[in-house]
Amino acid sequence: MKTNLNMKNLIVFLALMLSSSLIFAQEKVSDTTKTEKKWDINLDIASRYIWRGQSWGGNYPVVQLYGNYNVTDKLSLGLWATHNFKKQYYDANGASKGYRELDFVINYAVTDYLTVSLQDYYWPSTDKQEGVSNDFFNFGNDGSQSIDLQFLFDFSEKGVPIWFTLSTLVAGNDFRYKDENDLKGKQNFTTYMEVGYSFEVPLGISLSPVVGAVLNNKAGYYTFGDYDKLSFVNLGCKASKDIKLSESVTMPIWLNYTYNAASNKANLEPFGKQFLVAGVTFSY
Repeated sequence: MKTNLNMKNLIVFLALMLSSSLIFAQEKVSDTTKTEKKWDINLDIASRYIWRGQSWGGNYPVVQLYGNYNVTDKLSLGLWATHNFKKQYYDANGASKGYRELDFVINYAVTDYLTVSLQDYYWPSTDKQEGVSNDFFNFGNDGSQSIDLQFLFDFSEKGVPIWFTLSTLVAGNDFRYKDENDLKGKQNFTTYMEVGYSFEVPLGISLSPVVGAVLNNKAGYYTFGDYDKLSFVNLGCKASKDIKLSESVTMPIWLNYTYNAASNKANLEPFGKQFLVAGVTFSY
């Protein structure tokens, strides 16, 4: 099925839709009635987009809209969208420039510390690229879509502010090839693991160091990782501070440092191994 998604217009539409939901969600209720919050909505403005040690869209500011709708106390549906509003996919030197992405998420809380998440990543090119299909629901080796199965362990509710993520690509453009004559390829099931810890320091600042590694990157899904060995692509720390704007709206400001420890210098060279991203989040 072909789609002609205009990501800029789509993000604007989603923002308007979620804003309308906010207006309805803020309607007054009686003191004797307590309503459960259905929406969890966030808007990021960041200096660039770094995902698990991967630099997408060059060094350009991005806008990111994401949120969850709580169907039940265990099941939620989410979306995540980003755009840097650059039309050219590559610059004159062949480096990444324009970037857009739209993800759909299903979360199910198995326990108070384990959530299973199925995430559909869709990253169509910002202009026409030879051999690249932007068709939605194209999970082939020319597509721009993949599905990630994640197991998210968060022990904060147990009084231990540690989280662990196990992430495996189960479908989509994540193929390895046995030789140059292999046109179809084989699903690689690229797996990423991450562990992090959060703690408070003076002035109400929260620090979250993280260690993330790719186990089997033979399909090259992690472009800035090593292909033939365990690759620590995401070593870093995030500092954030919440600023309360109203009873229902907070504005975290944050600074995120990432170091990519991969030895794949050929792919890292245009971007470097260290990334410092500043941002502000509007949360409801």
